[in-house]
Amino acid sequence: FYSTAGAGKHQISPWHDVPLKNDDGTFNLVVEIPKWTRNKYEICTTEPFNPIKQDVKNGKPRVYAWGDMPFNYGAFPQTWEDPSHRSDATGCIGDNDPIDVVDIGSKQWAVGSVVR
Repeated sequence: FYSTAGAGKHQISPWHDVPLKNDDGTFNLVVEIPKWTRNKYEICTTEPFNPIKQDVKNGKPRVYAWGDMPFNYGAFPQTWEDPSHRSDATGCIGDNDPIDVVDIGSKQWAVGSVVR
């Protein structure tokens, strides 16, 4: 991720530097898995600038195994699910990642797209 705002091109984080909310009250989504694809990309929370990378498990790239993703999947920037907090509503703990979000619109967005 790079920004050209201000003095020249500089690297930014899709997690920390993209605003969650816009001035008009809408929210931003950072696309990790585009609609109609299977490769499981995610914001890497452990690396500088948090690049979006294909997730790896047991040395193998992870792939969504239940057919093509029928929606754009991603994360709300500047959010985090706390693994020490258990939700009263679900009984689940946070996964130590940004909050997940899906876009059910008709357009397929590219990995890394910021969508309102």
